[in-house]
This record gives sequence, C-alpha cells and structure tokens, in this order.
Amino acid sequence: MATTTRPNQDRTDEYGIERSNADELGFIDRYRDKWPWFDHIMLMNERYTQRGGNQFAAGITYFSVLSMFPLLMLSFAAIASVLANRPDVLMEINERVSSTIEGSLGETVNNIISTAIDQRSAMFGVGGATALWSGLNWMNNLRYGVSKMWNYPIDEGNFVKTKIADFLGLIGVLLLLAVALGITVVGSSGLTMTLLEFAHLDQIPGIGIMTTIVALVLGIVANFLVFFWLLKKLPRGEVPRKSAVQASLIGAVAFEVFKQLGSVFFSSALNNPAGATFGPIIGVMVLFYFIWRILLYTSAWAATSKEALEIAQLDAPAPAVIYVRQEVATGPNPTTSVGVGAVLGAVGAGIIGLFMRKK
Repeated sequence: MATTTRPNQDRTDEYGIERSNADELGFIDRYRDKWPWFDHIMLMNERYTQRGGNQFAAGITYFSVLSMFPLLMLSFAAIASVLANRPDVLMEINERVSSTIEGSLGETVNNIISTAIDQRSAMFGVGGATALWSGLNWMNNLRYGVSKMWNYPIDEGNFVKTKIADFLGLIGVLLLLAVALGITVVGSSGLTMTLLEFAHLDQIPGIGIMTTIVALVLGIVANFLVFFWLLKKLPRGEVPRKSAVQASLIGAVAFEVFKQLGSVFFSSALNNPAGATFGPIIGVMVLFYFIWRILLYTSAWAATSKEALEIAQLDAPAPAVIYVRQEVATGPNPTTSVGVGAVLGAVGAGIIGLFMRKK
C-alpha cells in the first residue's frame, strides 16, 4: 500500500496549505458551499467575532457618551451667549419658567439660567477643552476598531496630522449623524403634520403615507452617506468602492430600522416619570452601542468581500498539518516485482548449476 504527501487541492486554504478537515461537511458547511451569500454572512460573523467586535463597540460607546457632556456644555454656552445679547428673549423665558414651575423651584431654574449666562466664557473654555480631548479619543477608538475589522496595522504616523484628521472626522461624524437622526425625528414626530397644516397641504388624500415614505427614503439616503463616509475614511488602508457601497446599503437599511424602533422607545419612555428620568441616558447609550455594532458588522462584511480579500493583508498562516493518505495501488508494485524477479533468478541459477554438476 503506497502513501503520498501531495496536497489535495480541494482542501487547501488561501496559503496553498492543506488543512485537516472532516470527510463529511457539516450542516452549516453544506449551505455555505451551496449559497455564496450565506458563506459571506458567516465570514462576516467570524471576522467580527475574531477581531473582538463586541468589545470595540462597547469601548467606542463609552467614549461616545463621554463626549456628549462637554458637547452639551458647549451648546449651553452658545445658547447663553445668544440670550446675553437678547435680553427680551431672556425675560420671556424667565416669565415662562416662573408661570410653568411654581414656587422656589422656578426661582432655582431662573438662577441657573442667569449663572450659565454669567459664566458662559468658562463654559466655553472647559467645554471646548474636554470636548476636544474626549472627541479625539472617540475618533481614535472608532478608527482603531474599524481598522481591526480590516486587519490593517494601527500605525499612528505623524501625530499632528493624525489628530487633525481625527478632528475633521469628528466634525464630519457629528454633522452626518445629526442630519440622519434629524430626518427620522422630523418624520416620526408631529412636526411634519404641523408643517403640512401650515402649508395647507394636510387635506390632500394620502398625504400622511406619502410623507412617511419620503421620510424613510430620505432617512435611508442620509444613512447611506453616513456609512459610506465612515467605511471609506476610517480604515487605515485601502477600501474597495464596490465593497463599501454594498456594506453601506446594508448599514443604511439596518440603521433606519433601528432608528424607527428607537423613536418608538423614546416616545414610550418619556410618558412616565421613571422613564423621563433615566430613559434618555439609557436610550443614548443603547443608541450609540447599536450604531457602532452596525458599523463594525458592515466593516466586517466589506472586509470579507471578494474584492477586499484580493487585497487583504493576511496574518502568518497557522502551523501546517501534514495529512498522509493511504492509497491502494491499482497496478503492480515496482518493489515487489523486483523482489520476485530476484528470487526467481536465484532459483533458476541454482537449478542450472545443479544440472551442470551432474554432467
């Protein structure tokens, strides 16, 4: 029985090394061979899991929420600056607070507003510094997580250029997310009908369904732009355009579904005191967590596409396992034939020598 060490081409990996596999494919593997799209989904999930997608999503969420507080401080400082230059508006706000909130609580709220206006310069300084620090860390971790899905090396390069790029990326992310979320908020709230009533268009048959469809389409388009920009600009390496477009479409639809569910959650949570107290911060954390999970999943999808694998930077292969197969020879074994020939030759020579001696 002969043996061979030639690799079986049906079992070689992308490095040309044959791996030990089960002779019979499992249930999942059979469908992976049958359906390429299902194989792509499994490759995406494997890449996401192997690169620690859940851990990166949680870490990015932490820095996202941390960045919100100094950004809110900057927003309050900007509003305080406007009110400082508009005393008539400030007086109207104080009157409304006093009429809405009775007793000492209303006075406390008015004192807080006055203090914020007086200390707007300090709020700008502290809020700007902390927003810059936390925002740059946010972008750095976001870029790191997306790059890990592509298996690109995390090379910081020039420190100043990297931080400038992160700062510009932070502004871009905030603007794009504000547009995408704003479209959903406007489309799912009563503001749309108010605008239609103002324009005297609310009596048109089917106008509600039409505005809902338009809001969904615009939301998906805005989501697509957000994900395409993130998928193309964040990884520290080349991203094929076709892969980015496909992943952005998937991310846009998934993000829009999540936004619609989130709008229902927020509207329900704010209807009771406990939800109004804890709902917003919990909702923001969940919102960011799922946004970054969708982004990392779509990054893993793009990184495992055919175009991306052609330019992929692969890790060192795993240790090779030599798979020795026993094969039954179909013809005569050369070694056996030589041995039998030698025996027959020796027997023949002995018989001839015996006859020669008798003569």
